[in-house]
Amino acid sequence: MIPISHHGRYAGTNRLWFMPGTPAHRSPGSLVVGAQQVSVHWAHEGVPQQGELLLSGPAPACRCQFTDSFHAAAGLVLHGLVQGPAALLYGTYPAGDGSPDWGWRIVLDWADPEHFGLRMFNVMPDGTEALAVDLLGAREP
Repeated sequence: MIPISHHGRYAGTNRLWFMPGTPAHRSPGSLVVGAQQVSVHWAHEGVPQQGELLLSGPAPACRCQFTDSFHAAAGLVLHGLVQGPAALLYGTYPAGDGSPDWGWRIVLDWADPEHFGLRMFNVMPDGTEALAVDLLGAREP
């Protein structure tokens, strides 16, 4: 699913937002990319965090099992498609308190041969999106 030309390790700055318009929490981040798997490592307030995205499905359709020690410890299933040099994924999660479910959108971007991007968005019930995570990694030797 992810082209072999982009398999490898990438490092950059992970930026995390809890609320739109607030400063990002920054930490070193890394991505390990394979054909159907992306592992991500970062930290929040000095505590190491890790996540994994497992991709499957007949292209261009795509299914993603996403687990993350910070965002989705119980796991989240997203669906989407591979479109050009990107995987576009979407799922929902319960907001609690009887509120409508919220959405979680993930974009994996391999358009640049020397970089790999991971962006995650919260999608509010009214459809408004807010960037939650942004990690653009540069290829490591």
